[in-house]
Amino acid sequence: MDFNLTRIKEVADKLNVLKTKSLVFTVAGTNGKGSTVAILESILIENGFNVGSYTSPHLINFNERIKINKIHASTKEICEAFEIIEESRGDVTLTFFEFSTLAAFIVFSKKKLDIVILEVGLGGRLDAVNIIDPDVSIITNIGLDHTSILGDNLEKIAYEKSGIMRQGKNTVIGYKNPHNSIMQNANEIGSILSIMDEDFSFEVNSKNDWTFSNLDNIKIKYKNPGLNGVIQINNAATAIQAIHCCKKISLDKEKTNIGLSKAQILGRFQVENTSPLTILDIAHNEQSIEMLIENLENYYPENNFHAVFAILKDKDVNKILNMLRGRFKSWHISNSDNERALHVNKLKKNDFFILEKPNVYDSIENAYYGAKKSTVNKNDIIVVFGSSYTISPIINKIINNE
Repeated sequence: MDFNLTRIKEVADKLNVLKTKSLVFTVAGTNGKGSTVAILESILIENGFNVGSYTSPHLINFNERIKINKIHASTKEICEAFEIIEESRGDVTLTFFEFSTLAAFIVFSKKKLDIVILEVGLGGRLDAVNIIDPDVSIITNIGLDHTSILGDNLEKIAYEKSGIMRQGKNTVIGYKNPHNSIMQNANEIGSILSIMDEDFSFEVNSKNDWTFSNLDNIKIKYKNPGLNGVIQINNAATAIQAIHCCKKISLDKEKTNIGLSKAQILGRFQVENTSPLTILDIAHNEQSIEMLIENLENYYPENNFHAVFAILKDKDVNKILNMLRGRFKSWHISNSDNERALHVNKLKKNDFFILEKPNVYDSIENAYYGAKKSTVNKNDIIVVFGSSYTISPIINKIINNE
């Protein structure tokens, strides 16, 4: 990682990808970015727009990062883009994420796209996607994560996220009472804010539908998104408000409902009808763990849970584990295939596991098999979580029916 936009801007300028005729949405936030992108993308596609989206990380194949109308870019397209970047960069060094971002911009430039949706990788102000000026910026929420890079408190982190805002352009804030640093930055640069529960809101009507409303006297009842999780209606309202900020776009209610129902993303309270039932969630910080707990209580109040868990060493492991005290019948902890992962030998020595005895494994796959052996009846559910690297191998196994 090297957060400096000078190098990527230099190469992007050579590639002529800094400007686009497409409408651009850029999405930042600690949690909820990927889900908001998925909902936004799905709604716009069903309403007849050609949409390119760039997201990270990938869970199975790199191609997941670059999509045209939800279809992954081909390996040939991506490799050709990498070759173009390699020829153009000269002596300029680029990070993995910068290479990926430029490849996405090249793929998009060869398509006739109405809309491009960019998900920030980390932070916002100095993230590679921020070399493109968005027409609408979205900030989903702010939590403590990547504190060694973004800052050690919420105001500092919020300031970094707010770096995607632009003068005279709309910014949609998908949570209540935005942080002071966002408000001050918006005021200084002249970004037009739409804030959850001030300029737009949602009301849950039943288990199946909810109502969106905003200060433009728009009030529409929608069906729930296809994504699982109580936070997804919040994300849907945020996406819809972002679209309403674009005067050139009008939404058809029925097509929007279809888009909501078809929204999909791997690893966000993903429920697989395996035996036993398996839930996969990339929850990896306090905020997302809180959402995972809420979803488990809301959807499966009478069930027993068995944890398959591995986590990166830059997370607040003590806080995360203490939030989960007494919630799992068994723990199955492991290493994961990432150099930033907390080694299982260190994880098992955490004081949390003095009382909650863990089963220790050398791989996520073996931890999952161990959890399966611990389940004894139809009430048991396996929950795989801790990072994208934790759930990725299990998603792969389920997809391949292994």
